[in-house]
Formats: sequence, structure tokens, C-alpha cells
Amino acid sequence: MIKQLSLSLLATLIMSFSFAAGYQITDLKIETVEADSNENNDLDTKGISVSPAHFHLNIKPGQSKTYKIKINNDTESKKEFKVNLYDFNMNGKGKSSFLPAGSGEYSLSKWMNVSPTFFEVKAGEKKEISFTVTIPNDETGNRAAWSIIMIEQAEPRKQLQPAQKGSGTVALGVVPTFAFGVFVYQNPPTVKTENVEMTGFKMETKDNENTIFIEAENKGDGIAYCTSYIDMINNATGAQVRLTVKKFTIVPGLIRDFVFKLPAMIPGEYTAVGVLDYEGSDEIQAAKMQITIK
Repeated sequence: MIKQLSLSLLATLIMSFSFAAGYQITDLKIETVEADSNENNDLDTKGISVSPAHFHLNIKPGQSKTYKIKINNDTESKKEFKVNLYDFNMNGKGKSSFLPAGSGEYSLSKWMNVSPTFFEVKAGEKKEISFTVTIPNDETGNRAAWSIIMIEQAEPRKQLQPAQKGSGTVALGVVPTFAFGVFVYQNPPTVKTENVEMTGFKMETKDNENTIFIEAENKGDGIAYCTSYIDMINNATGAQVRLTVKKFTIVPGLIRDFVFKLPAMIPGEYTAVGVLDYEGSDEIQAAKMQITIK
């Protein structure tokens, strides 16, 4: 039974536009993806790796703990990075909105300290940064909290010379950089992490493609780490096929939809068994339905 679960942040591409007039605009796009069953708990791009990609904390109120993040530069040039903290809120269906540190509804960043906030890694070098989490010894420390540490490549702004000088001329340069986001989740011992329910299980057929959907909702007050998968059983032969295992993090109040595309299968009658397994529980939830593959 798979019990490890995570939510990783893709290496993020940041396009920085430098203007001769002295302005700089940064467009930051952050995407999250579900980790598969072969996840190595690292983030990497262009020869730069960061590990681990996420932290699952269980710090008691009144306690303080320090953790390490490793950065490895396998490129042939020196890289500089700046480190920032952000909060993020998630709506009922999982859409994230990133916020300044300390402003999120479940902000962990207000209890975090990162050092250093700017560093360089030479070619072939490995470095570590640390962050300390101090949970207050009061009621506010008895709730789940989360934030993200953003490790962003720092590129100096280049001075651009317009090809043709004039009052209406603006020089625009594009400097591609990248960033890594490390998710940090905190569950104090008092919260309930096993109260996740499967609230939907159905199949849809569109354009001759069969898709099965599992819907799960976290009805507890703690962050749950879950695994979901579907077994397809041929009623005539007993042959079984397991659809791709999906691992996910589900925060309090969140509803998650999981989409499973059915592969090409022998036509016939099947039993589909959807399974939801979450860390910390001795039981799993399951639902089944009879379907016909034509």
C-alpha cells in the first residue's frame, strides 16, 4: 500500500523585461503538478537541482525547529539566487492564489525565518540554506498552516542601447531566469488529518474516450496526504488493470477532482473500483461501479 504523498512545484520560468528607462517588470508564473509514484523529492532544471521539494512538518505549539534545503549547481557557470517567502490560498476546487508573506488565511510564513536570503553557487558547487519554524504556544499554533519558499535565480539588469535614439524609443531586453518553489506544510498534533471523504465517482464518454472521475473532500482541520487509484476488473476473465496512481496534498476545506483516462481495453463488462488511501489512517475508502466498454 502506497503511503507517501506530495505536491511538487514545477521549476518556474520567470521572464524579466529590462527597460532602458530604468523600469523592470517581472511576470511570475507558478504551476503545481501532482507527483507520480516515481517521485524523487527533488526539483531540477538546466543543471540546477533543489531538494527536498516539500516538507511535511508536525511541530508542537511552543517548539522551534530548523530544516535544510540543498542546492546543487551542475552547470559550468556561477548562479546567484534570492530567497523569498510567499503564502497561498486555495479555493474549494484547488485553484491557488499566491500572496505576500504573512497575508494568507493559513499563513506559515509569519512563523518562518530563512537564511541566507541571497547566495551564490559556483559551477559544480553544492550549497545549503536553512529555515526555522517557530510555532507559537497559543491557540493560533493549534491549526494547520502552509507557505512556499521561492528560490529564484537573480540576474543583473542589463543596460540596453536602442538601435535608434529618439523620444519615442524604448529598449526592451528579455532575460530568462528560473525559480524553484518548495512547499512547507505544518500539521500540529491536535488536528485531524484522516477526515477525507470520497464524494464522487463517475465515468464519462466523449469522442470515443472513456474517463473516470474521483472527487475527494477534506472535511477535517488538518492537511491530508493521500493516494488515489482505480482498478479495472474484467468481469468475464478476472483480469485486472490498475490506472495511474495519483498522489496529492489536500488542505482543509478543499475539494479535489482526479481524472483517469482509460486505456484501450477489450470490449466487455467491467467493475471499476476507486480507492482513496490517506496517510495516518488504518482504513481506505473505496467505491465501485459497473461499466461497459464498447
